[in-house]
Amino acid sequence: MKYLSATDVVQRIKTCLGAEGIDVDALFARAGLEWFEHGAQGQRAADLLALSDQFSILWESLAAASGDALVGFRVFAPDPLSWLGVLGHLMLASPTLRQAADSLTRYMPLVSPVVRATIEPKADRVRVGLNLVGGARAVPQARYDFTWNLLLATLRFVGARPDLKPALVEYAYPAPLDTAPYMRKYGCPVRFGAPANALEFANADITAPIPTANPLAAEGLFRLLDERLAQAERTSVAARVRELLPAMIDQGGALRDAVARRLAISERTLQRRLADEGTDFSTLVDEVRRTIAQQYLGSDRISVKNLSYKLGFADPSAFHRACLRWFGKAPGEFQQDRLNAHGQAAVNGTTGAAGPASAVRRSG
Repeated sequence: MKYLSATDVVQRIKTCLGAEGIDVDALFARAGLEWFEHGAQGQRAADLLALSDQFSILWESLAAASGDALVGFRVFAPDPLSWLGVLGHLMLASPTLRQAADSLTRYMPLVSPVVRATIEPKADRVRVGLNLVGGARAVPQARYDFTWNLLLATLRFVGARPDLKPALVEYAYPAPLDTAPYMRKYGCPVRFGAPANALEFANADITAPIPTANPLAAEGLFRLLDERLAQAERTSVAARVRELLPAMIDQGGALRDAVARRLAISERTLQRRLADEGTDFSTLVDEVRRTIAQQYLGSDRISVKNLSYKLGFADPSAFHRACLRWFGKAPGEFQQDRLNAHGQAAVNGTTGAAGPASAVRRSG
């Protein structure tokens, strides 16, 4: 079973808000998410923080189009477990809601890599925190409203407790002019301006037994999810870094911490996973720079000096040394040889040697 939480979210938003006359297709297009439900996720989601920002734009647009600051509460899920795949079955097989919530926080990276989930005990409560990681944009409150609404619906469904309410809800957002609608939605006190976004549940509620508990099934599902989590961690990070580097280099930077943020992992984790794959960040930057240099040096549309700065070298002499290492030739000499080869191919009426240069010119 695959995890398609974001696809499920897309469908629920379109079903719930589209029925109200909101042009959700236009709003998805404005956020750059029109491709998402057509099977292209794997090709477009290498930059996780950029994807997160697109969903933030969407929720901002939905709030503006609907004229309702509480629009996040209006997207419901008839089957709250549809977004969790195998994890949903594990939660149903768990003995208590507390253990179901533990599993949710542990395996959340399989469902949504940009969500950081935490769970911690307090004196008479359990505190569940979710942090939606954004890139260049702040995450709008409507997106948290939807997230808390979905989490509550999930816990109510798993525990067969439609009346389940948190003891406290905290938002790391300024208080709106009227907080009463929030208290009515949750049925409990709601605190704004908090250090983090979190829900707190009374111990008596969160330790309640789950009617569908099945220890044997839970044991098998734990093994399956542990294997999938390990497999996800082994997914080639190097390939994802290579996808991100060309645009970042072109924009004047390829700092390791920036790439780690884009992948929604820590810099230390990035270093460790690249080392496990037999490479490192500097090597990948060097490989991508070499590829870009080879493409641009095959044309005459950029000077060697400008290309050196475009690739992020401190000065042209550093680029000169890199070209000697890459190609065994100085950049000017390599460029002239490529241009001569292309010109001769054109005279001979062949296309093999000229293809790459023309492709580079078209891409510019």
